[in-house]
Amino acid sequence: MKSSFIISLAILLLAACSKDKSNPGNAHQNNGIVQVAYNNFSLYLYYTALTSTGYGDTLNGTGPYTVLGPSNSAFQAAGLNSGTDIIRAADSMRTMMPYLVLKQRLAIDSTPLAFDQELTAANGKKIYLTHWINKRDTAVVVNGIRINTLSKPASNGLVNIADGLIYPSVFSDVQTAVSGNPGLTLFNAALMQSGVYNDLRTGGPYTVFAPVNTAFNTIGITTTDSIYKMDPARLKTLVLAHVAPVRSFVYDYILKADETTNTYTETAMDGSTLTVTLLPNTTQPGRFRGITLTPNGGPVVGLTRSNILADNGVVHSINTLLKTNF
Repeated sequence: MKSSFIISLAILLLAACSKDKSNPGNAHQNNGIVQVAYNNFSLYLYYTALTSTGYGDTLNGTGPYTVLGPSNSAFQAAGLNSGTDIIRAADSMRTMMPYLVLKQRLAIDSTPLAFDQELTAANGKKIYLTHWINKRDTAVVVNGIRINTLSKPASNGLVNIADGLIYPSVFSDVQTAVSGNPGLTLFNAALMQSGVYNDLRTGGPYTVFAPVNTAFNTIGITTTDSIYKMDPARLKTLVLAHVAPVRSFVYDYILKADETTNTYTETAMDGSTLTVTLLPNTTQPGRFRGITLTPNGGPVVGLTRSNILADNGVVHSINTLLKTNF
């Protein structure tokens, strides 16, 4: 009887081992990416997003994966302060989670030194990675968001911690990104009337500095009808002064800027130049919190919204026109 019991126990143990082998994901439940997130207090909200959306089941798989997990402070800056907030934003989280995953083991701090290197996320969308070194900084940035903790190992990949939420593009082009913002209706009308909108829907990449409606109001333009009555050639000079033929997130300018003057010169598509000036971060000496723009002989222009990603570029909203003599 005793030997029969031992044989039965051995069979059960062999079956359990076979089951583990047939389900490779089991091997990563104790030290895989999801468990690394669970064990890292600064990733509590990211872990909640993974589990509440069910995407954690995917990341328990064999992989390999490289994830870009936003820190708790990144979620909190977006108004998602608790696990309950994350669960209430389930639809947004379901869209975001696969975008924060690369289906490969990639040490992003070992990538080439280059701006906006194109990678493909698990959902098929493009992400843009900058790895750059200058006298002030060594930085890895994804879609304009700095990655602070790099390449934490897990059994099925690598975990990185991002300073902000990284959103996939929901716009096919920069013109659509402008038209989708109700605060940019006058600039959108200028794009349409000038004919430039057709160019911005193809080709690229582009960086668009889009003036908000109040910027037009200050020079007496208050309605789209008034713009549609303007000379298209005249409007084209205005529009092209607000477009650069490059994809530049705000953090790209921070890395490109001269280390002594903290400025960078950008050339717009009308041939005019803009001085990009870095704004110091008073809470983090040596870091910068944003940029301002100064056209030739013009006023200092501030950004009201930044890093709106489109498939062929990025849109920043600005509070003042960069060109008024058109």
